[in-house]
Amino acid sequence: MKKIILILALFFTTLQVNALEDCIVAADGQLYDIRIENHDIIDVYPLITIKNDKNILIVHPLKTGITAFTVLKNGKDRHYFSVKVDENQTIIKGDDCFSILSLDEPPADDGFELDLPPSEIQMEIK
Repeated sequence: MKKIILILALFFTTLQVNALEDCIVAADGQLYDIRIENHDIIDVYPLITIKNDKNILIVHPLKTGITAFTVLKNGKDRHYFSVKVDENQTIIKGDDCFSILSLDEPPADDGFELDLPPSEIQMEIK
């Protein structure tokens, strides 16, 4: 009986951990002063790069719900983003001057092909 309870507990715990998807918000200017409406639902932090451009934010969902955050672009314009976090996806709506990408989905561009695994390449060469 203990084994069954342990297996069920592990199953439900892993479902909650893998259900939420991170997103990236990118702009052409520097982003400052991030203000989150509800810190229990999402966490927003800047991506640190070698050049330290400060133009990329990572939105990390913590649990499902609806919230919003604002960011100051180039030190003068404040932009508003509404965020809806579901178990399957994170939806961010904001201005058109920002690029919003999901980290869990491949790009929608159909112009690329995946390389063959090394074992199949060797078989084709022979």
